[in-house]
Amino acid sequence: MKEQKPQNRLGDALSPYLLQHADNPVHWQPWDREALAMARTLDKPILLSIGYSACHWCHVMAHECFENDDIAALMNAHFVNIKVDREERPDLDRIYQMAHQLLTGRGGGWPLTVFLDPDSQAPFFAGTYFPPEPRHGMMGFDQLLQRIHQVWATRRAELRAQHLQVQEALQAISRPQGGDQTGDQEELPDPDTLIAELSARFDADHGGFGTSPKFPQAPQLSALATFAEDDQAAQMLADTLTTMARHGLNDQLAGGFFRYCVDQAWEIPHFEKMLSDNAQLLGLYADAAVRWKRKDFERVCERTASWLDSEMGLEGGGFAASLDADTPDGEGAFYLWRPDEVDTVLHGQERELWFERYGLDGPPNFDGKLWHLVIARSIGEMVRPGLDESDIRASLDQARGKLLATRNERTRPGRDDKLIAGWNGLAIENLARSGRLLGRSDWCERAAESLDSVAVKLFGQDPPRAIWRGGRSAHPATLEDHANVLLACLELLAWRFEPRWFNLARRIARRIVDQFVDDDSSAMYLTPLEHEALLTRPLAHADDATPAGAGQAVLGLLRLGALTGDIALLRVAETTLAAASAQMRQQPLAHATLFRSAGELASPTAQVLIGGAGKTADGWHRKLAGHAGLHCYRLPPDLSVEDLPAQLEPMVHAEQATARICLGRQCLAPIDDFDLLQARLADDRRQ
Repeated sequence: MKEQKPQNRLGDALSPYLLQHADNPVHWQPWDREALAMARTLDKPILLSIGYSACHWCHVMAHECFENDDIAALMNAHFVNIKVDREERPDLDRIYQMAHQLLTGRGGGWPLTVFLDPDSQAPFFAGTYFPPEPRHGMMGFDQLLQRIHQVWATRRAELRAQHLQVQEALQAISRPQGGDQTGDQEELPDPDTLIAELSARFDADHGGFGTSPKFPQAPQLSALATFAEDDQAAQMLADTLTTMARHGLNDQLAGGFFRYCVDQAWEIPHFEKMLSDNAQLLGLYADAAVRWKRKDFERVCERTASWLDSEMGLEGGGFAASLDADTPDGEGAFYLWRPDEVDTVLHGQERELWFERYGLDGPPNFDGKLWHLVIARSIGEMVRPGLDESDIRASLDQARGKLLATRNERTRPGRDDKLIAGWNGLAIENLARSGRLLGRSDWCERAAESLDSVAVKLFGQDPPRAIWRGGRSAHPATLEDHANVLLACLELLAWRFEPRWFNLARRIARRIVDQFVDDDSSAMYLTPLEHEALLTRPLAHADDATPAGAGQAVLGLLRLGALTGDIALLRVAETTLAAASAQMRQQPLAHATLFRSAGELASPTAQVLIGGAGKTADGWHRKLAGHAGLHCYRLPPDLSVEDLPAQLEPMVHAEQATARICLGRQCLAPIDDFDLLQARLADDRRQ
């Protein structure tokens, strides 16, 4: 058999992250059958490197190691080198991040560096970033490569015994732990346990959880929003949203939130911006703006939505994945200022107010010489004779526009323009919800355009795909992709009941039940049943920076089941929660989205179905659309869908304005008077 000669095969990749490595001297392979077969044939370990295009330390390691000819020669001589974009392959990332935890006893991150057995793909060594030579107590990457090669050549039997243990541990982690399969709600964990653990980690001085680095922890904040009738939960949520909006996590010029901050006080961010983070935070701020009548939160929503549209929008609908932290001028250079740069744009009172508001009259907060904008003074503190709050806001808005125009002349951070199904589902759901709550129909229209794009490009295929870029799709859609797009459909249906969105929601729900739910345990897996065989099949119960697929799926099945009266969907949701109950008790913080879905099961959101021809029914819907704690659907009289559910038929065929309130599995008698409808809803809220 002729020996295969590896070469760099990333030139035809769909992923911008993989394309960044196409010119490396390393003979990178994508994760595919050809690369795995090559490793077996050559009997070389796999060097698996996982990252993403907005990852700063991924760029650092790429420049220091993967562009180094000597290091590349070692890699090519002794390993089959596989590069993976974690956003394309969350399944591989989930598996090998767990492996890193098992092998090292600590959490992983990116870039993730793992060495695998060529036959089983089981890991025997794992780390993250490595410098090219020893530095700060870290081994140099060239030394590591030589040591791994030597151990593989001389102690392979020991390595295989070790990685067999790791493989068994990974399979045990991915094995459903069981629970009460009756779905008894009394057996589900009490949300007070989650609130108590969040309280123990809450930073009372700065908001958020833990010390540094400081992440938004959006799934945990969403759980606090679900249980915000608890005073402690409400206080933690309000304090965290307030400090994140005022400080360095929030881009004070263009809007949009950065990935995380390197300090406890939220002042200096790691400058990448992710679609997934901003999607979740947009919805949180909109809910909070309505709940607490906070105009400052409403302004945060306006800027975040504007940023999504102007900087992340894709032609034809949908949103890009991320913006890089780096430019050729350095990490964060696009966002940082010197006072003299501001002086060339702003003058007089406008300059004075800007310096006061954003701290440029104080010491630098970045690298001892630059300023990252944070809100240093409230508008109220800046009021003076002849200058009221409205005057100050007008001046600051005018200054913001000038500085933003100046900043946009700088070299812009790179954009990863992949259309990711799951992240777009989050963005569509939260943009539509924010638009509905805050009366911004233009946001709903943008969300609708994006859902139609996702539906055609990704969910119009069989099986559905996860990624689209440049006219090509790739990789089977995961549970998170399905669940997030299902919730996007349902949120847009509350704005406008389109048959295509309703039909898509039902198809996705059927596929979730058929492909992702374990028949024996009712647990939910990240990958579909028809997925390629990997080292293990990971569960989808735990959150990371995004909400867990199982938690999102349960929320979607509960909402769609309530809308259609489909008891089977409700039953799947119940048994999935029961299957995850043991994990929820053991690690409440890791399962915040499942706690949210358990809360929805225990106390269902009130649902209103409105039918009838004419403007009266439309008016009822408009008046109720802005209620945060309500799912309200206007069913058009000409509605034509696949297999119209019996629960919807009376509303579709109603001749005059008629409404019906449903709570979980119970629907009340139809109501034909709006005042009575409001009174019934008020009674339900008091109960």
